[in-house]
Amino acid sequence: MRICTFSLGGEARVGVLAGGRIADLKLACALSIADLPPAEARARAEAEAPSSCAEFIASPETGRKLAEDALAALRPRGRRGGEARFEGARVVFGAEEVKVLPPVEPRTLFCMARNYAAHAAEMAGKKPADFKEELPLYCFLKPSTCVNGPYDPVVIPPAMKKLDYELELGVVIGRGGKNIPEEKAMSHVGGYTLINDMSDRETLGSGKFVDWYHMKAPDGFAPLGPYLLLPEKGLDPHALRLKLWVNGELRQSAGTGEMVWRIAEQIAYLSTIATLRTGDVIATGSPSGNAAVWGKYLKPGDVVEGEIQKIGRQRFEVRAEKPRYMLR
Repeated sequence: MRICTFSLGGEARVGVLAGGRIADLKLACALSIADLPPAEARARAEAEAPSSCAEFIASPETGRKLAEDALAALRPRGRRGGEARFEGARVVFGAEEVKVLPPVEPRTLFCMARNYAAHAAEMAGKKPADFKEELPLYCFLKPSTCVNGPYDPVVIPPAMKKLDYELELGVVIGRGGKNIPEEKAMSHVGGYTLINDMSDRETLGSGKFVDWYHMKAPDGFAPLGPYLLLPEKGLDPHALRLKLWVNGELRQSAGTGEMVWRIAEQIAYLSTIATLRTGDVIATGSPSGNAAVWGKYLKPGDVVEGEIQKIGRQRFEVRAEKPRYMLR
């Protein structure tokens, strides 16, 4: 099952994927309550259905049951529920008809570095077969202002000259925790999504110190989503395929099974230092094929598309920033 956050008329809503289309969860839930008058069904759905994906994954059993009932109510109403209406309001939409937002708003964005050996070797200027360095668990943080919509443009500040991409599997925390044992770590996973850990490589390879803030922290440098794939029996997050294209050219292609440190190990380690909270995101590391290796850095007008098997596909354009003073 996949869920998402979308905006319709300026209001953020939780969506559940129905045959590739997005069903408004609250309206679909109201539709499923056939034994009540419409006004009462709407009130009950508003009270019981989660108002955010974070709320959904914090109580996954409740959220999943409501979503399953909602999807069942849509099936008799035409192909993919496309004709479904509740009190005259449409229930199901194409992704192109709404604004798809990041599925969650993480308070902390944990990013694993050098977690694919081939990527670490490339960035060290070596062939993977010749790379013998032992790779420790290595994490940095990004501010929440990095989070960007999956289809929104990434805007480059003028100082950025070597813009790079890193498509990664994003692990979204469901149940929070501290000092989580490795054997219990996967029970804290709320879902899986796409994240692109954008970087500016200006301070790499020049003999200068690495300015992590400059490299990783600009606004919008973490396109997130579009969808959140919920854990389920038989789903192996270490058996997914990642692919990234720039202007239609395939740049990255790898399997999540190539991670050096697996997801449970990452969660256990991170939670010994900081409390993991519902909605936090762990970017699990980039595979090989970055722009720094190709020698083809991103520039304004480039279109970047990333896809992870079973989850979905994001697409965004790179644009140049025109700096101006702003109040927030």
